[in-house]
Amino acid sequence: MESIILNSLDYPILTVITFLPLAGALVILFLRREALVRWCALATTILTFVVSLPVYKHFDKATYKMQFAEIYPWIPAWNIHYKVGVDGISVLFIMLVAILSILCVTVSWKAIQTKVKGFFVSLLIMETAMIGILVSLNLFLFYLFWELTLIPMFLLIGVWGGSKRVYAAIKFVLFMLGGSVFMLVGIIVLYYAGGRTFDILELSRVNYPTGLQLWLFIAFFAAFAVKMPMFPIHTWLPDAHTEAPTAGSVYLQVFC
Repeated sequence: MESIILNSLDYPILTVITFLPLAGALVILFLRREALVRWCALATTILTFVVSLPVYKHFDKATYKMQFAEIYPWIPAWNIHYKVGVDGISVLFIMLVAILSILCVTVSWKAIQTKVKGFFVSLLIMETAMIGILVSLNLFLFYLFWELTLIPMFLLIGVWGGSKRVYAAIKFVLFMLGGSVFMLVGIIVLYYAGGRTFDILELSRVNYPTGLQLWLFIAFFAAFAVKMPMFPIHTWLPDAHTEAPTAGSVYLQVFC
């Protein structure tokens, strides 16, 4: 497809970057010593950052097209493909997430003393979800990663947060789920209006009726307005930031 530049490397680097933190989280589940858990989390985030460096190094800054594309059949019945790629904006955010994840682990090194394994597993799952959002070129895949961010962030706030952590965590999830409903409706409408496909690049080339464009804009705007957040649906953010641990607050900054 003319809007994609195929992967210039000989391995699926975006998939590796995306799921490497998740692999680290799975390893941590089998570790018993807290010291090993911390070192494994740190090694995973550092390795993720190192693996992401070739993406920036080999990225062609002279073009607007998607690069390092990976396309694999996934759910043929719904015409869903595992499709990822990066452009000039997402490649920078991937680097940002990779660097901040290292900082999140280090600032939590001594600050977190209870349920250490669960904390670092949540951090690594959050890293996978955020990178997945940035590289997704399929709306179905994008929505899965979008929703995946809610679980670890809910735990980071609700388990390791301050005195009002339960209230803040529940409020956070309710607001996020409310916004996600609008996005889900918009995605389903796009799927049928765009020729039964979730491919973001293909959907971007479809000419939609003006009325439909307006309703789709409202649906996606509502979802992103909650996430940003915008007035008057911003009230979850002060509570979440106040009650979340330091690493959780850092992720919230990127998350929003």
